[in-house]
Amino acid sequence: MTNGRSAMSPSGENPDLKAMHRDLLSLVRRLELAIDDAPNAAAIAAISDQVVEVNARATATGRVLLAVQTGEIAQYAQAVSAAIPAVEREIENLERFERLVSGVAAVLDAADDAVRVATLMCR
Repeated sequence: MTNGRSAMSPSGENPDLKAMHRDLLSLVRRLELAIDDAPNAAAIAAISDQVVEVNARATATGRVLLAVQTGEIAQYAQAVSAAIPAVEREIENLERFERLVSGVAAVLDAADDAVRVATLMCR
C-alpha cells in the first residue's frame, strides 16, 4: 500500500487499488482451496458464496485501476488488506464458518467503499 502518496505507478495504475486487487484475487484463491477442507455441505455453500462475492469485488476493482490516487481511496484499500488476515485465520479453522462469512463481509464493505470512491474519480 502507498499510504495515500500521490505518485501513480509507471503503468498509470493506482497503486492502492492495484494492491487491493491483488489481495482480493489472492483471497479468492485461498477460499477456493478452503472448499476442499470444508467440514460439511453448509460450509461448502457458504465458502462458495464468498468466492462469488470476493471475485465480484476483484472484478469491480480491476475496472477502476486507473482512478486517480486519493487519500480516501488509499484508506479504504488499506482497510481491505488489513481485514484479510482475519479471514485467513478463519479459513484455517473452518468449524466456525459463520465467522469466516462475517470476516469476508468486512472485506467486501471496505472494497465496495474503495470502488465507489474510485468510480467517482473516474468520471
